[in-house]
Amino acid sequence: MQFAQQVLHKVNKQIEDLQYKGLKIVQDKDSYCFTSDSVLLANFFNANSGDNVVELCSGSGVISILASKKTNASNFYCFEIQSNLANLCEESLKINNIANIKVYNTDLFNAPQIMQGTRVDVVVVNPPYYTDNTYSKNNSVSVATHERSTNLQTIAEVAGKLLKFGGKFYMVHIASRFAEICYHLVNNKLQPKQAIFIKPNNNKQYNIVLIQATKGAKAGLTIKDLVITDNNLTSQQLQMLFDKK
Repeated sequence: MQFAQQVLHKVNKQIEDLQYKGLKIVQDKDSYCFTSDSVLLANFFNANSGDNVVELCSGSGVISILASKKTNASNFYCFEIQSNLANLCEESLKINNIANIKVYNTDLFNAPQIMQGTRVDVVVVNPPYYTDNTYSKNNSVSVATHERSTNLQTIAEVAGKLLKFGGKFYMVHIASRFAEICYHLVNNKLQPKQAIFIKPNNNKQYNIVLIQATKGAKAGLTIKDLVITDNNLTSQQLQMLFDKK
């Protein structure tokens, strides 16, 4: 763990336990840090044996890192525009000795060209949620949370180009933009098939939605709901919740 010790000596960096099969992740408190929404998505999406998975807006890589042990996918390809977050992902891969995740520090718009010739079975994304101008003063946070470097339309277009016919698309987003999300997905031949609306308790509005769409599928959407009152649920507990649904 010599490399891990070197990481810890860097200012404002720390190694966090993901509470699943010994996985750890490097976070920098001066940059955007992953949230529970990413962990929700990592437990929601699925990939089969031999699948190639592309993660867009991958940040520090928590979704692909968890999915590398949670699924039987063969390869993961992470696209992240922020170099500091892409570098954190690379550090986490070394700490966890993960060899089947490749990180691209580039605009996700370049993903179809980079992946040309590679069959893409699954695309997963936790994108920027907001369109207003209430940016954080921290540039890393504002780029990750607001549509400054990409938007829903571009994400849907890129996913539509990447996926094979019958390929699966998974996204987490704010529930208030659900109609807009479906509009862009359908326009790119990604048919929404499942949506899970999530709220923190029964007295609140649904604030998060998990969406699964299939490229080239027929119309037909199943909607479910889920109340998650504990923000500190472990990865195993979250998986149990989804299994019950």
